Order: sequence, then C-alpha cells, then structure tokens
Amino acid sequence: MRTIDIDNVSQELKDLVTEKDPVDEDIGLLDKQGNLLGVIISQDAYEFFLRKVEEEEDRIDGLTVEEFHKSGEKYNEK
Repeated sequence: MRTIDIDNVSQELKDLVTEKDPVDEDIGLLDKQGNLLGVIISQDAYEFFLRKVEEEEDRIDGLTVEEFHKSGEKYNEK
C-alpha cells in the first residue's frame, strides 16, 4: 500500500477522512471530467475487504486441491 501523510492532503480531504462519526461511504477522487481515479475507504472497510479477499483465495485454493486430488495426478507421479 502506498501512503501519504495526512498533512500533505487538502483540507477538504482531511476533513472527510478525519470526521468523528463518518458516514459509511467511500471517498471518490475524480478528475476534471468526472472520471473516478481512485477511492479512499475507511479502515474498517479496508479490513473487511482484506478478509473477503483472503476468504476467496482460500476457497479457490481449496477447489484447486480438490481438483488435483480428483485428477489422480498425485498417484501418477514417479
């Protein structure tokens, strides 16, 4: 993850990020044409996202192992 010190961002962004009771919404960063360039999410949302990614990776790993066992390939190795 790339990081930036809070004192190096605009006051508007600083206010949104440091709200006492933030609305449970992401902060979108837009260019002049309104295109979404990036998103800032809360720490809770980030940790949730990481847990979900890890769960999905574990699920996929389990399927891969299951397919390997079903293939009989482990018994065909010499």
